[in-house]
Amino acid sequence: MASSGTMIDSNAVAVILCAGKGSRMKSNCPKVLNTILGRTMIYQIIDVLKKSGFKRYIVVCNPENIDLIRGNLNEFDNIDFVIQKKQIGTADAANSAINETIYQDISSVFIFLGDTPLLTKNDIHSLSSKLEETDILIASFDTVSPYGYGRVIHDQNNSILKIVEEADADDDQRKIKICFSGIMVFKNIDDTILLTEIKNDNKKKEYYYTDVIKIASESGRTVRNIIMEYDHLKGVNTYEQLSEAEIVLQKRIAQYHMEKGVKISLPETSHISPDIKIGKNVTIEANVHIGKNVKIGDGVTIKSFSYIEGVEIKEHVIIGPFARIRSNSIIGKDSKVGNFVEIKNSNLSEGVKVGHLSYLGDAGIGKSTNIGAGTITCNFDGEKKYQTKIGQNVFIGSNSSLVAPLNIEDETYVASGSVVNKDVPAGALAISRVKQENKIGWAKKMKKKK
Repeated sequence: MASSGTMIDSNAVAVILCAGKGSRMKSNCPKVLNTILGRTMIYQIIDVLKKSGFKRYIVVCNPENIDLIRGNLNEFDNIDFVIQKKQIGTADAANSAINETIYQDISSVFIFLGDTPLLTKNDIHSLSSKLEETDILIASFDTVSPYGYGRVIHDQNNSILKIVEEADADDDQRKIKICFSGIMVFKNIDDTILLTEIKNDNKKKEYYYTDVIKIASESGRTVRNIIMEYDHLKGVNTYEQLSEAEIVLQKRIAQYHMEKGVKISLPETSHISPDIKIGKNVTIEANVHIGKNVKIGDGVTIKSFSYIEGVEIKEHVIIGPFARIRSNSIIGKDSKVGNFVEIKNSNLSEGVKVGHLSYLGDAGIGKSTNIGAGTITCNFDGEKKYQTKIGQNVFIGSNSSLVAPLNIEDETYVASGSVVNKDVPAGALAISRVKQENKIGWAKKMKKKK
């Protein structure tokens, strides 16, 4: 039972039903482990529930998917994984959660579906705030396309009488646009005993937990409905629906950052991970991919077609266009990473310039160093990877190959086109080229032969 408008009681439990096979997705992994913006659907749901105030969770799995789902959620605490031995309906799944959990002294029970990744913290708080008014609360939505969802039947006083599944609805009931979302809340765990009274006298011969609403209504318990946004509640059963959900979530993320002052050009063309941290006066141009674990400082510009993941970008950096910055990299303040540059596991200090068509892997670059176009660090010998260390105020000429392990000290120059495989002392010029030879008249002779 919620103690106040938006507080979740510490003895409440969130049940997430994940035992279904998800056969319509034709996926090799459990349906709830399909990803949306880099996170699995079940991870997304647990994360929102945690931020909403839940302290305890029960995830209902089947014998085949429990290990995979448990492994995906190992960073969360207080999850009890329960197995539904046979997939004979949602009522049996809910009963498995209640009867086999390790948790004691449960107050209220919130039941969610593992394939509804668009729930928000505000949605959870809305459920909590309405729970005092009823014994059982359901969440529904109004849609012009109700196909596939259970229809909500109510009386003239808006008391909920029953939920009719699509397969069992008659023609008039199929015209109803108010649909059940799959979310159901029992204010008192004692009322979950009604789940044991459910029969499987339906076309699919399954035990639907939606049937508990009719049983509760006929027993004199109050059942209320809260209508929420369809885009927050719709389920994911196909890859098309997964794509639609990702678009919704991406729009929310972009809107959040734009409200904080981030300029995002054509946000519908870009991918921005939910966990990204962005500073002030940042510009993100069209067709940018920003993956997980990215931190962007103030005044940064990320130009079109850049791909960034696992990176910290300091203040006033310019990235791209067409740049790729991979995990475990730091781009220092006032640096510039040009077009068609790839950086991996490298630390660029303040004021570093990397022109274009360059690759820096496993490298440390000192302050105010210039990396010429076409420069590559040769960091892999076929078995091991090695570090390249470049000091401050170094000039690396275009089309240079830096063969690691290598230490290029401060204030040095590397001539264009050099292959450098020995350390370069401070203040030196490194040149490694084959001596040029000009054969006078050679071109004219070749033309005569043709």
